[in-house]
Amino acid sequence: MWYLISKPGFLSEEQLRGRRIRYAKPLSLFISINVVYYLSIAVFGANTFTTPLSVQLHQNNYYPNFASKQVESRLQVSKISYTSFETKYNEKASVLSKTLIFLFIPIYALIFYGMFFTRRRYFVEHLVVATHLWSFILLLLAVAVPAIAATFMWWSNAPHLAAVLAANDNAISVFLQITIAVYLALMLRRVYAASYWYCVTVAALIALSFFHIVWLYRFLLFVITLHSL
Repeated sequence: MWYLISKPGFLSEEQLRGRRIRYAKPLSLFISINVVYYLSIAVFGANTFTTPLSVQLHQNNYYPNFASKQVESRLQVSKISYTSFETKYNEKASVLSKTLIFLFIPIYALIFYGMFFTRRRYFVEHLVVATHLWSFILLLLAVAVPAIAATFMWWSNAPHLAAVLAANDNAISVFLQITIAVYLALMLRRVYAASYWYCVTVAALIALSFFHIVWLYRFLLFVITLHSL
């Protein structure tokens, strides 16, 4: 895990060179950090990937009308109160999110495949890079963000971390995007050996699109959760 944080792209580079015995396999590392992430949100109450129904309906700038109509339709069919439906939805979404979070890996692997097509890498190699990137992102969300929120809570005498996270959502979002951009630029430079400016440009574009891709994931989670109730 130390190499994942301190040397962006090092684990991916070692994996692609066949030096695998000393280090955790990418998927095993991701699963381990995924467990840490879900333990963290159980304590601190973040909902980046669990995405409760209230977020889908009221904090959604992408498909709010579609979400509202789908929920209204399901309420008419199920004949239960909105409160009961919301409880069932949130419980199901929390369970499904633990599996669907793996979707980020092939999505980012496809992005890397397109951006570095001339490097003639196999798709599985891009999957390795995407897995290590998302392991780092989950560590950010599980450890760094709560630590920053705890500092804000101490400084502002806020009642709890959830209030701090909600009040400083924009600042935390900017912090995440900048950190991901810097880390990814170093990672891409090491793994793909492309020019410095190309790696910086690709990293910046991916970081800027980070929350758009998160909302793509949230849309898939919404649809799958709704049809599994």
